[in-house]
Amino acid sequence: MKSVASRDNAAYRSLAKLAASAAERRKRGLSVIEGVHLVEACLDAGHPVAQLFAARRALADGRLQGLLARAPGTEPIALADALFDAVSGVESPAGVLALVPTPAGRPVPPAASFCLALEDVQDPGNVGTLLRSAAAAGVGHVLLSRTCAFAWSPKVLRAGQGAHFALNIVEGADLGGFVSAFAGKTVALCGEAGVSLYETDLRGPVALLVGNEGAGLSPELEQAATVRARIPMPGRAESLNAGVAGSIALFEAVRQRGGK
Repeated sequence: MKSVASRDNAAYRSLAKLAASAAERRKRGLSVIEGVHLVEACLDAGHPVAQLFAARRALADGRLQGLLARAPGTEPIALADALFDAVSGVESPAGVLALVPTPAGRPVPPAASFCLALEDVQDPGNVGTLLRSAAAAGVGHVLLSRTCAFAWSPKVLRAGQGAHFALNIVEGADLGGFVSAFAGKTVALCGEAGVSLYETDLRGPVALLVGNEGAGLSPELEQAATVRARIPMPGRAESLNAGVAGSIALFEAVRQRGGK
């Protein structure tokens, strides 16, 4: 295993630049994933790994050793602990991170059975939560408008906890065009809707539409949807967090479909 102790090392400088710059990650088509769980999820999905880095203090960990052995196509690099901590995005670094090619989303077929579409959801935690809930609910495709938080940013990846590798994530999507072409039912979550989500049939092909944390969905997308539905809130709260609202809707669909 190659060992690096200097900040002047070319591989380390490249990693530091990727860790610090979203523009650099987009330019090079690479994402930085950190932690044993995320790297395992990536490998479990058969997704390629461009490079693995480990903190020296973590090299004796048996789980980490097993993980490093699963990526034989690349020689892992052991970083001095201080170097690893300098590029880590978390307060208590787990000791491993990987550079992976950022997947390009595939076109969503009009006959898809279960989709989630996000419009202008800007908080990385909300986007990550919705991706995690979508993966758990059995969604196949998640579409994000151009103004959503970047799905492959480190914060969204951490919140998603491996969900990214179980989904077809389409960024910069034309949601209006998707709604027009989708053969199933499109359900716009809207607090002012007259129909309850729980009265809405979600058993067939369906796409759930979730909007911005403050403004909700655009009027144009709401009007284009097949159904506008609200989540009943008998308490005093004025609204629900976008991640929570979308997750409730996803699992109401799971319930109606008889999911275990």
